[in-house]
Amino acid sequence: KGVSSAASDVYKRQVVMEVVDELKKIEKSNVKVMDGIKEKVLAGWDPPIAWMTEIAELIKNGKIAQDTNAKLAEFGKSVIPFPGAADFITQINETLAKEHAVTVKGYVVSCGIESLMKGTVLAKSFTDIFGSSFYETDGIIAGVKSSITFTEKTKFIFAINKGISDIREEPYKVNKFIEKEKRNIPFENMIYLGDGASDIPCFSMIKQNGGHCIGIDIDSKWHKDFQLELRKREMTAFKPD
Repeated sequence: KGVSSAASDVYKRQVVMEVVDELKKIEKSNVKVMDGIKEKVLAGWDPPIAWMTEIAELIKNGKIAQDTNAKLAEFGKSVIPFPGAADFITQINETLAKEHAVTVKGYVVSCGIESLMKGTVLAKSFTDIFGSSFYETDGIIAGVKSSITFTEKTKFIFAINKGISDIREEPYKVNKFIEKEKRNIPFENMIYLGDGASDIPCFSMIKQNGGHCIGIDIDSKWHKDFQLELRKREMTAFKPD
């Protein structure tokens, strides 16, 4: 029994060391990717385009198994959102919205990967999800098709405001003049939730047009600048816990 127990302990330690080694490899890989993104940004690349390009390169080099948009959408099914995020639009429509005879629509406007986000449970209750995308060549992801940069987000907010549903296929429609009283969703009826620096332009635009903005305050060194901007703008903020 003593020999068996000792052998078992050795095996457990070996497994733990293997897991630690794998975690170290992942950490080194992440650092390398972040360094690549940083180099591009310093060279003048837009940050979202920089990181999307890095992801595309990892896919083409076989470092990421999800090498098609369909596989990214399938992977999205495994993503677990913050508690309540998946169905809060539905819950609002079943309670407050019903009481006040209004319909609440939810949209996601993100620098993230659109196909992946559309595979998540969020797609069930949100009207549309706008994000960055990849194009495919011979059925495999080959590069960046579109990227939603900081101010690019405001284009999609205007599209939502004006009721332009085919903004992807007809991007110039966002410039169409529509009188404020005839717009689909007035800015003053919007509530914008954001959790990062890329949301700042939308915060400013929506707030200046009478809408409401809420910053999601995440405890992270990456969010220190974001939290400072929230305070400067006297923004309402909460922690997603």
